Amino acid sequence: MKKPQFINPPQDLRNKAVNFKTGVAVQLTEDIASKLEAAIAANGDTFAMEILDKLKTMRTTIAGVGPDSIARMFMLPAIGELAFEIKGMGGTFGYPLLTRLAKSLHDFIRGLSMPSDAQFEVIRIHVDAMYILLAQHVTGQGGASESEMLAMLNRAIDVVAEGG
Repeated sequence: MKKPQFINPPQDLRNKAVNFKTGVAVQLTEDIASKLEAAIAANGDTFAMEILDKLKTMRTTIAGVGPDSIARMFMLPAIGELAFEIKGMGGTFGYPLLTRLAKSLHDFIRGLSMPSDAQFEVIRIHVDAMYILLAQHVTGQGGASESEMLAMLNRAIDVVAEGG
């Protein structure tokens, strides 16, 4: 049996977050992600640095598998483990929304075997949302925007669970 071939994806991956009120797409480009990483690194907060490292690892892992469904299947345990670690840390350091997103990602991955394109996109959205919460230092329960984001993410999970 041949080993799966890992194909490097193009640099312009579509890592999206969507503003559902106005319908305007907000893209988390590599440039914006680099700026977020620099802002978090400048903070010097040990917790934020540990989470940032885990999120970088998640993004690198996700970007490395590309469209190969076999490779996607093999990356699930690594992403699930990182999500579990973030879940355990978030609430302790005043980031309960980060904990909720990490738990949601962990639970979502646990139910997958061969993620479809739509399911893989939901994994990406989880990671991007955690980046944004961390970069904007959203502590506590957040506000209306964060509640709406969680509701829309839960709806997306329900849709891809039904139709894969």
